[in-house]
Amino acid sequence: MSSRPTTPPPGWAQDTLSSYLEELHGNQWATFHNKRPKMRDIIAIDNLFNRLLHGAKDPTPMMPAMFLLRAHSAYRTAVSMVMGGQLYEAQAILRLCLEHASYGFFIGGDQAKWTRWMKRNESATAKDKVRKEFKPSAILRELKNKDAGVAGNFEHLYERLIDFGAHPNESGFSMSTLLSRNGNETHISAVYLHGGGVPLNFALKTTAQVALCVLQIAYLIYPVRMDRSGIRYDLDQITTRY
Repeated sequence: MSSRPTTPPPGWAQDTLSSYLEELHGNQWATFHNKRPKMRDIIAIDNLFNRLLHGAKDPTPMMPAMFLLRAHSAYRTAVSMVMGGQLYEAQAILRLCLEHASYGFFIGGDQAKWTRWMKRNESATAKDKVRKEFKPSAILRELKNKDAGVAGNFEHLYERLIDFGAHPNESGFSMSTLLSRNGNETHISAVYLHGGGVPLNFALKTTAQVALCVLQIAYLIYPVRMDRSGIRYDLDQITTRY
């Protein structure tokens, strides 16, 4: 059994990364304590993922479940980042969460499509074909054909995530960076870790909305399982708040 040293090793006091990680961890606890209603929803949404995916046996079709597992992992990563104040960077992870769900839907039970996707790096020709087949516009079109409402939610959230940090864009950049003049000097103030306030509230809401959209996409793939288990009912109850 080891004990924590009472004095830091040489150079520890100058270790800004450790200070950053300590502040990140402190922010996570502060968010958990100060944002109880939002955190209750975020935890409840995580439980819906667990009920759908973990312990499921022989889901039909099989391939989308693998993508939804990765979407769930991305959701948890984004929750951790947002709670800690990494609001700008979390947008890219939330976009990844949406994309995994949409890829799972797009492939569905199509074994040939799955095989093409898995073999995309076997040649330049194969990669080019998969890029064209899996274009965001193609995936969105399939979603619209299945459920226009879910497709609309997906498209709106996807574009919002790009605006606020999934790509380098003005909205996200302005949220976390400030240029100011002091005489002849220009100062750059970059927020690495946001505290409480409007940006954190917005990011927590967006995180929940992305996960709800992912679960709505999951319902397009596994409606019977989600109906029989009551997941759809509980999903709808949370969705009314967003």
